[in-house]
Amino acid sequence: MGRARRGWYSRVDRLAPQDAALNPDTLLLTAVAFLLAGFVKGVIGMGMPTVSLALLSLGMGLPAAVQIVVVPTFVTNVWQALIGDGLRRLLKRFRSLLVATIAGVWIGYFLLFRTHPEAMTALLGAAIGIYALSGLFNVPLMPRVKREALASPVVGLTTGVLAGATGNISMPAIAYLHRLNLPRNDIVQMLGILFTLGAAALGFTLAGHGNYQPELLALSALAVIPGVTGMFVGQKVRGRLSERTFRRALFCGLLLAAAHLMWKGLR
Repeated sequence: MGRARRGWYSRVDRLAPQDAALNPDTLLLTAVAFLLAGFVKGVIGMGMPTVSLALLSLGMGLPAAVQIVVVPTFVTNVWQALIGDGLRRLLKRFRSLLVATIAGVWIGYFLLFRTHPEAMTALLGAAIGIYALSGLFNVPLMPRVKREALASPVVGLTTGVLAGATGNISMPAIAYLHRLNLPRNDIVQMLGILFTLGAAALGFTLAGHGNYQPELLALSALAVIPGVTGMFVGQKVRGRLSERTFRRALFCGLLLAAAHLMWKGLR
C-alpha cells in the first residue's frame, strides 16, 4: 500500500502547520494563482489544475497545493459543463465515451497506478506534447473517424485508464474531439462534462487516501471566488478569438501541461 501512495498525489498528513496557515501571503498567492488559472481555463477550456498547482507549489509546497485546487477545479468544471446549449446533445452523442471513461478510471487505478505511476505520468505528458506539436504544425496524428459509435467507447476507455494511472484526464479524448471538428464551444463544454465525470470517478476511486486539513479545505472553498472570476473573464476573451487563434491557444496550453506532467513524472 505504501508504494501506491507515491503516485500523482502527495500524502496530506505530513503538512507542516505553517503550510496550512491562512496568512495574508497565502491568501494573496491563492487569489493570484486562481485568477490566472481560471482565466486560462475560460479561454481554452482546461488548465486550471496545471496552472494553479505550478504557482501554489512555489509558495507553499505541493502537498498543500494539491488540497487547495480540489474545490475550485470541481466547481469550474461543473460550470463549464453547464454553460452553453449543448449539454443534452453532447451527453447523448458521447454517452458511450463518458461511460467507458468512468470504467477506465477504475481499471487504470487498480492495474497501473500501483506499478509505475511516475513513468505513466511522464508518458502521458510526452503523448500530450506530441499531440500539441502536431496541432501547432497542422500534422494530424489521429486517423479520420469513420465510425464514431465504435471509436467513442475505445477512446473513452483509453482516456479513463490513463486517468486512473496518472490522475490526469485528457488524452486521447482531446485529440478525438478535435478530430471530429466540433465547434470550439462544443469542445469546451464537452471537456467540462468529461472533466467533471472523470474527476468524480477519480474521487470515489481514491476515497480513503489522505485527510484534509480544515484550514486548507476552507482556503480551497475561498479559492472558488478568484477561480470563477478569472474563468468568467477568460470566457469573454474566448468569444472574441477567431477559431484559428483559439486552437493555437489550446495547443500552447497543452504544451505547458505536457511539460508539467513530464517534469512531475521524471523528477
